[in-house]
Amino acid sequence: MKRNLENELWGKTLLSLYRHLETMANSIDNLIKRIGINSAFNHTVYNSTILDANKIIELTERKIKIINLKVLTEKALNGLSEKHLKILMLYYVDGLNYKKIQEVLNITQRTFFRRKEIAIAHFTNKLCEQGFDSKKLFNYLKNENWVRNTYFQIINSTANYYNNSCKPSNNFKLLKLVLNDFNEVCSNNYSFF
Repeated sequence: MKRNLENELWGKTLLSLYRHLETMANSIDNLIKRIGINSAFNHTVYNSTILDANKIIELTERKIKIINLKVLTEKALNGLSEKHLKILMLYYVDGLNYKKIQEVLNITQRTFFRRKEIAIAHFTNKLCEQGFDSKKLFNYLKNENWVRNTYFQIINSTANYYNNSCKPSNNFKLLKLVLNDFNEVCSNNYSFF
């Protein structure tokens, strides 16, 4: 199995967001309803109706993106073995910390972290098999600041892990390259280190 750090960062991002996607889609539905109701009762200015309609269209497109992310993530998760699926679900969906997962699965800390990393690599490969590598995900989600913010938080935590660990610095150097690539595209409002 070929591993790619940039793809795995996006895999972690999707896993981190997965449990919130349905809530976000429902929130968009509620917002669309409110805009529609307000527009129906406050239609005195023609331009405001057009603005409301455009906002509803924009929100609907964002909801479609969220649903697509949910389906993409579920397809990749369904392609995993039960062992890999269980550890990802406990950690990312149920939100259990590694100590609780160690107790539930009766495994050591080292085994937990090893299995989690292998499961993320398999999950990421399943995303790539569906045609969603890091470049495709970035292009698909480039206008979704909430996704980018989560992605950058994951980069920060991963960079801190590599910076503080005894692992070779090649991974840390690769992370800096990833950050430099995204820094060209994104505003300078993000603090990476």
